[in-house]
Amino acid sequence: MTRIPLRTALVVSALAVGLAACQSASSEPGASPDSVSSLGTASGKTTGAVYVTGAKADDDPCARVVSAIGYLGLSLLPAGQEEAQHWDGDVRGRFGYLRGTLAMYGPHLPASASASVSAIDGVAATLSRADTAGSERKDLLRRYRKASAAVLTACGRS
Repeated sequence: MTRIPLRTALVVSALAVGLAACQSASSEPGASPDSVSSLGTASGKTTGAVYVTGAKADDDPCARVVSAIGYLGLSLLPAGQEEAQHWDGDVRGRFGYLRGTLAMYGPHLPASASASVSAIDGVAATLSRADTAGSERKDLLRRYRKASAAVLTACGRS
């Protein structure tokens, strides 16, 4: 049986609460699950491409990106264990999900996160592919961790 340190369990719990808040139902009067537009939102107000289910243009960009980073983090081994990380469809898919979230919300993050968003996108593009060499993944994962920490800091999270 795997033991999870208390700090990790608390972080995962906090991220789950944040994710649930991001996915909560619309508070707009008259919005119903049946009023989903062709873009996949309940309000129909989102303009441009929608990469995240339930996303709205007025969602807090930091909350969405922090949530996506946390969602990916649930499938990653702790820092320092990059050598043992498994690269199954779950992990690769979560990197893809993060890329979609960054495509929608990255331009609206604080300016100090801009370079890190670009770094994450480039690294995630490679790590989401099944044909990426295992020897390349370890270093890319370390680069991802550094860039995602900078985005969290820019969003006032740690």
